[in-house]
Amino acid sequence: MPPSAFPPALALFPWAETAVILAGFVWGAILGSFLNVVVHRVPRGESTVRGRSRCPRCGAAIRPWHNLPVLGWILLRGRCRDCAAPIAVRYPLVEAGCGLLVAAVAAGDLVRGGIDRVLLGHDWLPLARFIFHAAVLVTLVAWSLLAAAGAAVSWRTVGIAVAAVGLGLIAMPALQPIGLLPDGGAWPADAARVAALATWLTGIGAATAAGRFLPRRAHAALTLLGAAFGWQAVTVVAVVTATALLAPRLPWQGGRRREPPTPRNGRGQGV
Repeated sequence: MPPSAFPPALALFPWAETAVILAGFVWGAILGSFLNVVVHRVPRGESTVRGRSRCPRCGAAIRPWHNLPVLGWILLRGRCRDCAAPIAVRYPLVEAGCGLLVAAVAAGDLVRGGIDRVLLGHDWLPLARFIFHAAVLVTLVAWSLLAAAGAAVSWRTVGIAVAAVGLGLIAMPALQPIGLLPDGGAWPADAARVAALATWLTGIGAATAAGRFLPRRAHAALTLLGAAFGWQAVTVVAVVTATALLAPRLPWQGGRRREPPTPRNGRGQGV
């Protein structure tokens, strides 16, 4: 059927862009499903790549179609098929959250960056940016989930991730979203790799400085964030995090401060 035969609404609908965003969501949900396995097994010292997923209560193997991200939990109605033990809602939330996160990255790096450049112009930079940004953000989610589960991320793992980011930025300086200078300009302008190295080092330095004022469990995430996205991202995240931690301690209740009641002795007189 020629394109002119389609209704105007269907002919103008961004099919390619929608397919890219949906593919990003599916891929992110799959990564989220793997993160659930990591968070469950790593604190127990189990392998994350060997062995099928099993119910932690009865030990029954989970069927492949029940392992589908989000949909599997819905099909099971939140319970194990064999023993009816409840399955925490955290699992589909992590899968859906990672799916939305990667879909947003796909919308920014692939759709807004120009999917035609990849499909027609064979320009792989938007795809490389998408993979880079999605990998960094999903890694930060994984570290956050592990921290919430009480499993600390080793600094060896942090060092490997930060070094990989640095090598990636130096090999492809165009991956950096912003440069060393506030306006995003490269420095020096005639040496993109030196500029990428400077951005990487400045981001790590900013993360080290900001980490002195935040809880220790935030240091690893800040370091990777600074290495990948620069000091500007560290500044924003550090300020937001510090504000969120400080907000519950502020005296939001207005009016006159109430004094605590005076303790009394057995005769009804103040001590």
